Amino acid sequence: MSSYEKQKQEAMQLIKQGQFEEAMNVLEAVISEQGTQIDLLDLQGMCSFRLGHYEQAAACYAQSAELDPKNATPLTNLGAVYNRMKRPAEALGVLRKAIHRDKKKVDAYYNMGIAHRQAGDSALAISAYKEAIKINPQLEQAHLNIANVYLDQKNTVMATTHYQTALTINPGLDSAKRGLKKTKELELEKRQQNNPFGRLVDPSQLAHKKTASAIKSMTEAERNKDRQEVIRLVKGIRNAARHVSEEVREKMEPALLALTRAVIDGEQHPELISETHDAFQAELPRFEEGHRYLKRSVLELRGHEEVMNTPEIDSPE
Repeated sequence: MSSYEKQKQEAMQLIKQGQFEEAMNVLEAVISEQGTQIDLLDLQGMCSFRLGHYEQAAACYAQSAELDPKNATPLTNLGAVYNRMKRPAEALGVLRKAIHRDKKKVDAYYNMGIAHRQAGDSALAISAYKEAIKINPQLEQAHLNIANVYLDQKNTVMATTHYQTALTINPGLDSAKRGLKKTKELELEKRQQNNPFGRLVDPSQLAHKKTASAIKSMTEAERNKDRQEVIRLVKGIRNAARHVSEEVREKMEPALLALTRAVIDGEQHPELISETHDAFQAELPRFEEGHRYLKRSVLELRGHEEVMNTPEIDSPE
């Protein structure tokens, strides 16, 4: 075994032991003797990153990416360094180049999700994490991070789904447990805000305090009339939901997928971005019209339920 290989293995062993400062000294000695090597640059970048020397780590990975123009890993690592430095625009720039080199580079999509979230674009962050999960469904950190974004959006259903998936992959993931707890707290808060009696009244306590009737008194004719009204409202919601789902499935989703592919391949086919964007915009009006119809239908049913189900408050005993 050559002296170079021995020193390299010594550095790698020190890295495994977490002795990054010592490993860096060995690497610098090898580089001074043997000159710059791609594998040494990558190891040096790793040590610099672990030591918090982010500018030095970025320089190592940038040089490695330049020396090896077909390898997506140095650019991906460079994107991760920029994320740690809170420089999302630069991170996104190099990560797009990494994906151009390797469209299946799962770490590049994962780090792109982090960069988009730092930049304040939740929708693109979710899209990037979904691409990472599509390539590797067992990537627990991608499930955790996409759940965090959904939690930011107060989408408790999707947040719960991905927190639970992360815990299925790694039952000991404490950050997912904490996220799941926050999701449950948010769901409770939303239920309290949707309480038809207002935040100051807990409807579960009304029966115990005997301050309200459980159900409004109605004649059989009034009850039949109410039943028919509910059927009418539910049919309206069903028809509106069917319209929206058909628009999404048949038109919006294909147009959005085409736009996503055009953006990813934008450097090679920039003209496709404008074409697919126009096609996507053309589908929006009918979807928005259906969405307004669905929202009105749901609000109409909710208003009817609040009127019919709100007990008549009696005077305190």
